[in-house]
Amino acid sequence: MNMHVKIMIRTLIVTLVVILGIPLSFVHASKPEPAHVLIIYDSLAKGTSREGNIEALQRLLASFGVKVTETTMDNYKKGTLAKYTSVIAVRNANELTISNTDYIQDFASYEGDYLHIGVQLPSKIQTELNLTIQNANEQFVKLSIGQFSEPTIHVSHMPYIVQAMGSIQYGSISSENNDMDTPYAVRHDGLAYVPYYEKGNLSEIALAYVLKDWLRVTEQGKTYLLFKEVYPFSDLPLLEKMADKLYSAGIPFIVSVRPVFHNTDYPAMQRYLETLKYVQSHNGSILVNTPVVSSTIQEIGPELKAQMELFVDVLADYEIAPLGLGAEMYWTYDQQYSEYGMGSFDSAVLFPNENIRHRSQSDSSKSFSSSVYTIQLDFLEQFEHTGKVIERFPMSTALVYNFFETEAELDQNVQAYIDSWITFDDYKSVPHNVQTQANTISTHNGMFEINGHSVDLNNAYRTVSPEYSYKPEPEKSFETLFSIQNKIFIVLILLTLFAFGIMFIIGYRLYKRKYLNRRR
Repeated sequence: MNMHVKIMIRTLIVTLVVILGIPLSFVHASKPEPAHVLIIYDSLAKGTSREGNIEALQRLLASFGVKVTETTMDNYKKGTLAKYTSVIAVRNANELTISNTDYIQDFASYEGDYLHIGVQLPSKIQTELNLTIQNANEQFVKLSIGQFSEPTIHVSHMPYIVQAMGSIQYGSISSENNDMDTPYAVRHDGLAYVPYYEKGNLSEIALAYVLKDWLRVTEQGKTYLLFKEVYPFSDLPLLEKMADKLYSAGIPFIVSVRPVFHNTDYPAMQRYLETLKYVQSHNGSILVNTPVVSSTIQEIGPELKAQMELFVDVLADYEIAPLGLGAEMYWTYDQQYSEYGMGSFDSAVLFPNENIRHRSQSDSSKSFSSSVYTIQLDFLEQFEHTGKVIERFPMSTALVYNFFETEAELDQNVQAYIDSWITFDDYKSVPHNVQTQANTISTHNGMFEINGHSVDLNNAYRTVSPEYSYKPEPEKSFETLFSIQNKIFIVLILLTLFAFGIMFIIGYRLYKRKYLNRRR
């Protein structure tokens, strides 16, 4: 296209914007809003094998970039279903029936996408999916999906699909005595049914295959290697050795580091930063892990935001580019944490909840442009798989390890990564953006950028001197005067002692002479 024609087109667009009063934001392509899914469940199934499956479902949905709102069937409010085009119902309890008439009436007229997990599949969905269902007695079954299978899963009162006409089928469930061989799940357009889902076995991963298609996600999931629990007082030389070994093996990795909010000019902090820069230069990506927050603090919002931005700025000033946030899942369901602690990041790696300390709990989650599901290698090792190479999962996934304590442990695990036949992806190959008031950090074509400038990964390592006064000396008034006085007093004392010594010697001689004269 001729340059003059381009200029004329741009001029015409600007003219139309001015004349018609069109906001400029509409001229540029805006970032699409994340999908918003409603989870409605009957119970958390505490004390049963299904306990924890709601949290695992939340993390799975987050890994697909989905915003989630959740409620229970008892607390459902009339008209809620009409606000959503995608709904997931989780029925964990065999004995519970729905008594909320508002939900029953709204569901009867609901026409959006619907995924049912667990028991008591509504007859409306069973008819539309053209399914025949039976309940299995207590037994052990084999679950297979993709290249993975788990041969001995204990189930009790599990419904299973006898026949599915015209639906897409996912995986298979079979019994030990071969009297059952049924699809794990089925889907047809926006309707899907997953009879069985529990945290801690292969069904935790199997659901992701269904979710990806049900959510109409087309991006390929990636696999990352991540290390957490890294502090300024960690074994930093060992961290450098790990970076060397992984770099030599051609394995990109992520380190989720604990932030430091005070004394950032101390040598210990400088050595920490130098080590992180070394890690970054050896194909490592840096995440900022959320801090440990005291349970006694209620209002932490603005202070938390300032502290998180402070640490990001300290890293950026040192030419270290943090690309995202590492956090327990409950942080995304807390208004203070999500707004103030996570607001600077558009990428996150979400860990299972370990110590929940809400400040302002919310029933809706914060979503991220890039979010990663986390598992551990020993979780995968309990499954059988076909082929040597482990294929990528439907969602982006990170194999997570706490940082090693000994070099022997490091060597053993690095060799396990090499032998695992897992293809690890480079975290910085995906777009990330971190924004503070002072700095903008991003990735572009696999390169780090800070405020639009590429980060030099070849900066020389600087040795930080251990000699440092950790407590700065206060300013002293009249220090010079007192110093002169002290010296004068010292001289006077020495002169006095000298005079006293001379007098002592003279007196001793006089006394000795007098004594000798008497004896004569």
